[in-house]
Amino acid sequence: MNRWLFLFVFSIIFSLANAQYFQTGQDPASIKWRQINTDNFQLIYPDYYELPAQKLAYVLEKTYRYGSYTLHYSPRKISVILHTQTVSSNGLVALAPRRSEFYTTPHQDIYPQEWLEQLALHEFRHVVQIDKINSEIPKLIRLIFGEQATALVFGAYLPWWFIEGDAVVTETALSNYGRGRFPSFLMEHKAQVVEKGLYSYDKAYNGSYKDYVPNHYQLGYYLVGSVNERYGSEVWNSVITNVGRKPFSFTPFNSALKSATGFGKTQLYFSVFDSLKNVWLETDKKYHSIPFLEISPLAKSYTNYTYNHWLNDSILLAYKTSLNEIPSFVSINAKGEEKKIFNSGNIFEESVSYRDDYIVWSEHIPNPRWTHSGKSLIRMLNIHSKKVIEMKPEFKCFSPSISPDKKMVAVIESDFSSNHYLSVYSVSDGKLLQRIQTPENNYMFSPEWLNESELALVILTNSGKRLAKINLRDEAMTVLVNKDLGDIKQLRYANPYLYFICSYSGKNALYTYNLSNTEMSLVYEPRFDVESPAINTTKNKIALSDYTADGFRIIEVDRNNLEEKPIAEIKEANYQLAETLAKQELGVPSFDYEEDTVKYPSKKYNKAAHLFHFHSWAPFFEDPDDYSVGTGISLMSQNKLGTAETVLGYKWDTSEETGKFYARYSFKGWYPVFDLEVESGKDASEYYSIAQTKNQNGDVIRQDTSLERFTWNETNVNLGMRLPLLFNKGAFHRFLQPEIQYELTYYGHDPSTPESIFEGSFQSLTYRLYFYQLMRQSAQDVYPDFGIVIDGMYRHSPWGTSSMGNLSALQSYLYLPGLMKNHGIRLYSGIQQKEMGNLMGFSEVIRYPRGWGKINSTEMYSLGIDYKMPLFYPEWSLGGIAYIQRVKASVFADYAGLKGNIYRSGKVVGKFDKQFSSTGIELTGDVNFLRFYAPVELGARASYLPEFKDVYFDLLLSFSFSSL
Repeated sequence: MNRWLFLFVFSIIFSLANAQYFQTGQDPASIKWRQINTDNFQLIYPDYYELPAQKLAYVLEKTYRYGSYTLHYSPRKISVILHTQTVSSNGLVALAPRRSEFYTTPHQDIYPQEWLEQLALHEFRHVVQIDKINSEIPKLIRLIFGEQATALVFGAYLPWWFIEGDAVVTETALSNYGRGRFPSFLMEHKAQVVEKGLYSYDKAYNGSYKDYVPNHYQLGYYLVGSVNERYGSEVWNSVITNVGRKPFSFTPFNSALKSATGFGKTQLYFSVFDSLKNVWLETDKKYHSIPFLEISPLAKSYTNYTYNHWLNDSILLAYKTSLNEIPSFVSINAKGEEKKIFNSGNIFEESVSYRDDYIVWSEHIPNPRWTHSGKSLIRMLNIHSKKVIEMKPEFKCFSPSISPDKKMVAVIESDFSSNHYLSVYSVSDGKLLQRIQTPENNYMFSPEWLNESELALVILTNSGKRLAKINLRDEAMTVLVNKDLGDIKQLRYANPYLYFICSYSGKNALYTYNLSNTEMSLVYEPRFDVESPAINTTKNKIALSDYTADGFRIIEVDRNNLEEKPIAEIKEANYQLAETLAKQELGVPSFDYEEDTVKYPSKKYNKAAHLFHFHSWAPFFEDPDDYSVGTGISLMSQNKLGTAETVLGYKWDTSEETGKFYARYSFKGWYPVFDLEVESGKDASEYYSIAQTKNQNGDVIRQDTSLERFTWNETNVNLGMRLPLLFNKGAFHRFLQPEIQYELTYYGHDPSTPESIFEGSFQSLTYRLYFYQLMRQSAQDVYPDFGIVIDGMYRHSPWGTSSMGNLSALQSYLYLPGLMKNHGIRLYSGIQQKEMGNLMGFSEVIRYPRGWGKINSTEMYSLGIDYKMPLFYPEWSLGGIAYIQRVKASVFADYAGLKGNIYRSGKVVGKFDKQFSSTGIELTGDVNFLRFYAPVELGARASYLPEFKDVYFDLLLSFSFSSL
């Protein structure tokens, strides 16, 4: 590999490592924090979360020995931060700084295990992976780089399918459930392989814009689990050891994997999935379906139709998601014709329901300022009048269900202390009518009204999910089926039957429970998976979302043709791979927690005392905020709550042979964000010096011109305050940020500085208001279909020894749909006015026509138009070097007019008025280099400048870390 390719590869690797230094956001400033310190964990949590934190500390300590067993490594103590007010449900382990974060609210699609136990098993395995890598990295490298050394090796060399697959294997093997026993998790690869065959390794790992590709959790479970099954779990211990010990090798993961199994990553993928393919094809041959009618229209791109409802005997409502469209509610008539009803917002899992001509759903509304906070919004739409009723519940709520009289909505609700309720709200005024909590604080799912006073629902117990019924009058709950049925969801009532989706047989299939005689039966088993039953009692037909490799289609089956099979005759699912993996572990840890016998000491966590947490350093200058790297040294801090970031360093300019001390501090713990940046040191330049030699008469007999170097002292101070506010709702993302910024630049002389060089300070104030409202984009969209961006700024210099004048600017973007789906139009306009100071003025703000350099002006306006489109999806794999997913093209035209001063000897001697333009084309591709998961957008621009009658070319390059 030549040195230029090495440098390019290293830049990508280092950028990926920096992506591990990231902010997940902040919690509300009003929270008071406490901490529990056990032998292996520090839990940091809000003061009102004491009891759940105590239980979680117990669960984590129990997990410690089990979760580290197969990697033979006991990790260092780690901090776990609990975000209790967010409506997101997630968990993560981060590097630089090293910590774990738990989002404590469960969602409606969790498998049959308590949510915090799921997080503990899965996320702790990541802790073991990371620390195992760290322990094997040579000490000198850790000494030089700090925690980012681990981030560099971990992020660059371990494929995401291994990182997440190994954690899914662990959560499955150490519990009675886990995603390895979750049919909806397992069936996507099966459908793809049976119907479309195997994808290339690059496509299976890095994804596709053209087809749906199961994610790296699913891919990783099959690959990691199959290796464990074939060769034993010791393989991954040796692989991680090799990766850590050989950080400067280009293929430590692949070489260790090949040494242990005989297969590299690509060969392993084909070996595993060829075997699975044979099994799946044989199983598929044995499947025989009853007759059905496909009623959803044939889609050109991967499309899901879910959450179905019969509006009448001939029109079906559904929720549509697709690779080439944003999510929406649609209606489908008897002819298969589709009509869009409403573009939704960010809907929670399993949180759509219907009653007659009403749709109700629960939507995620973020807190305007605090990322780790938010609320749920219940929205109820009448599809005929298009009137939307909104209800704002007190806490986080999911899975709304409308009562038969349409006067009440029942929801599953969780408060900030992880208390779970069935709550009933009034439709007319949004007031809380009733809130019911079980004595065991069971989490609940899928409420379905049986009558005005009774609801069926699913409850989560220590033994799994159970089908139950609750009476609102006396708040009594009755368990209908006290049997472990696996996953249960999507209850639908049609007297006397309660229909539901259940995974008992190993597939998500349609079952019924007869409320009159308590009999339970399997009524429809799919080829792969079904969801979202809609029951038409007048026509005796059932609509189901039936999974294929191209997404969930809607099929209609005749209820009379269904052959009911009693639950006693159904063979319970056997997840052979999961059982094999379980035998390689110590067993399933018991998380039975008794509050009276287990109690950890807790104390206050002082936010002010923990503003700094220095975690990484480097023998070069690095700013993780903008991924810049240069000569020098650097020291980085980010506190555990994510409210303060610090970068200290010394930057050396190799071309000028000068250095500057640098410090940046950002505080995000209050409603406004404060940023301080200071840079101080020397700058250098050169001037031409003329040396004359004279004779005794004073005549010049020789004149020599030499280039003299000089330096000066320069200090730059930048102090800013901004207020980032997010107002996402419905189909639009909205963001508003007012900000004010103070800048000081001081120039001082040293002995080498010529007297003619300016000495003194420039000071400026900048006021800026930035706003956007952008429609959500589908995966294949190149621009949002609709949107506007407005950016206004005023900058002036009220103080200082010299004035820089002032500048006012306004620029905007307008997004419109193109002529074809996924095409887009972007219109740009900008205008600015500038008054020069007595020595210099502010830099230009608005956009210049592409291909042109900047000209100092006093007035300027600028216009531009882009028409951008995806050209094709080649999915070319170039020998593991590059994987090209998509090629896009954009044609553009820019125009600008400028007015300005003409200077001579520092004085204005005239004015100019100039117009110029450019047209051209941009061709870019979305590329994954060296099978890194983060894509690169790489391409070129050709700009034709009519005034010069010439074409200019530019290289276009940008990184995206949104997929990490």
